[in-house]
Amino acid sequence: MDREPLNRMFALDIGTRTVVGVLALGGTQRNRLEIIDMEVMEHRDRSMFDGQIHDIGRVTEVVKEVKRKLEQRNGCSLQHVSVAAAGRALITHRARISENVDGLGPADATFINSLELKAMQSSQQQIQRDYRENSLHYCVGYSVADYYLDGVPIKSLEGHRGFEMGVEVISTFLPRSVVESLYTVMERSGLEVINLTLEPIAAIGLAIPENLRMLNLAMVDIGAGTSDIAISRGGSIYAYSMVSMAGDEVTEGIAQHFLLDFKVAEELKKQLLSGRRSVACRDIMGNGLQISRQQLIESVRPVVEKISDGIAQSVLEYNQGPPKAIFCIGGGSLTPGIRECLASKLGLPEARVGIKGLEENDRFKVSISGFSGPEYITPAGIALAGYTMAGDHFMDVTVNGKALRLLNTRTITVSDALMSVGFSPRKLIPARGDGVRFFVNGEVMEVKGSPGSAAVIRLDGEEASLGTALENGSVVEVTEATIGERAKPTVAEIIQKQSCSITLEGKKITLPVRWTLNDGEAAADEVIKDGDRIEVTRIRNLGEFIKDCGLPGEGYLYSVNGQQVDFSYILKDGDGISLCEESPERVITVMVNGEGLKLPFREQPYIFVDLFNYMDFDVERAKGRIDLAINGKKAGYTDIISEGDSIEIYWNKA
Repeated sequence: MDREPLNRMFALDIGTRTVVGVLALGGTQRNRLEIIDMEVMEHRDRSMFDGQIHDIGRVTEVVKEVKRKLEQRNGCSLQHVSVAAAGRALITHRARISENVDGLGPADATFINSLELKAMQSSQQQIQRDYRENSLHYCVGYSVADYYLDGVPIKSLEGHRGFEMGVEVISTFLPRSVVESLYTVMERSGLEVINLTLEPIAAIGLAIPENLRMLNLAMVDIGAGTSDIAISRGGSIYAYSMVSMAGDEVTEGIAQHFLLDFKVAEELKKQLLSGRRSVACRDIMGNGLQISRQQLIESVRPVVEKISDGIAQSVLEYNQGPPKAIFCIGGGSLTPGIRECLASKLGLPEARVGIKGLEENDRFKVSISGFSGPEYITPAGIALAGYTMAGDHFMDVTVNGKALRLLNTRTITVSDALMSVGFSPRKLIPARGDGVRFFVNGEVMEVKGSPGSAAVIRLDGEEASLGTALENGSVVEVTEATIGERAKPTVAEIIQKQSCSITLEGKKITLPVRWTLNDGEAAADEVIKDGDRIEVTRIRNLGEFIKDCGLPGEGYLYSVNGQQVDFSYILKDGDGISLCEESPERVITVMVNGEGLKLPFREQPYIFVDLFNYMDFDVERAKGRIDLAINGKKAGYTDIISEGDSIEIYWNKA
């Protein structure tokens, strides 16, 4: 036997029922692959279940036989192989998480990516609880189903603020045990794995070329035990799914309808669907039957409906709606009626649901007969993936000094590496320090702590982000985000908000403020703690100001901001006060809430809202709805006030 040339590619597709070996030769520039031989063998018994190798010894025997026959026919020695983990082994999980963001700045890409990472970790943790026998799972893909702002779905969180932000993510994982059992079979068969991919990725490489993946397309590989689904969008494969119904369901439907043994039903299905008009067989009672192709099609119609419904529901869930088109591959895709059923259930024209067979192009050639059907897309795709990506199936990286091996089935990012080492996404998000809640004149006030600093991610010494792609040998270093300092408000900072400055005859005066802290004296620089009570008092009206400053009062008139007012006028920040000459007092007297109030005389009538300048009634701190009345009748802010009016002003808390 000859030595294995560098351009020879051996690939194996290990399915639930069969093992398919493919032998191919590649072009000198790795830009073309020619299929030169293949071998298909069925498992002797049920040694595979749903893509998982259950009997390593039995599967190894079949692999060795496939390898031996290809070597014998082609006079070669096969030592290296490309393989794929079954899409049937993929585990998909949805997780929705949320974070309190009250007081934080607008959401940026780092925060949003950390939310997505947290959701993926939540899925990974749940899967590890559900599948305890598989202690480790590789994440092979994820997609965002929805973002949430304060509990309401939103298209994007970028730039938004709120109280709570969340995300729902669909993540797909591959059990490590599936990969390890596959490698064990290869080692026992005398083969070294040079490339590992996923069956849906290998198949979609031929079914949906890269230049078409900007479109939202779906591929369904309808095999024997399951139907594997891959969905493309935006230039990449962004979601995977699996439905536990496929060709075996059809065979079981035939067996039930005609009362046949499963193997007889399977052979009957193959012959009638390959072109024969009728086939003779015997049922389990020994009765002779002559079954036509049309009879078989009618018998499986309910099963086809059931399989199509399951596939359609899965596509709609993971794609969040129907795709633009769907490609069917695998032997089960040849089942009559399945293409039409899928089109109907997805709401697509029949022309947009197609069956994809092997087609020659400038990158791919088939030099043997009988190798063009949809059932050969996956094994050929495994060979092509192995030829173009040999040696890239695992990626070794380092995260904060910890060595890590990742399954390289897609673009691997910093986020994938952090998830694999269990890095908490909370450590990526800066947090405010603790706030302080206290009371000022009986009302609750809160001062928030200072914001923390953001996490810093470096890849090979250069600043990076969670979405930065990794390469083999990449070194990732993450400096965790910090928590800001606890708030330390002082008495001076609080009473400054209560102070007021006015001008008297052009001279600026800051009205004195007095305070107590927890009913005792306190220095202005004393730090306020949780639950403290501060009472603040200051001069509020003109009369108090005149008395405090020793200015003449009785018999004198004052103007504020150029308008004559009486001593009950409530001072405001920035008011200008001037002393008028002594003159006989002319006033308008009204009753407010049972007490007399004198308003300086003026020619222009007073309206209701003017009263607030002459009484101590704080409208800025709402305690309900303000109700107004004049002489027992409901009034408005612009109603005119007259001499002797009886006025009522009060808070209605109802």
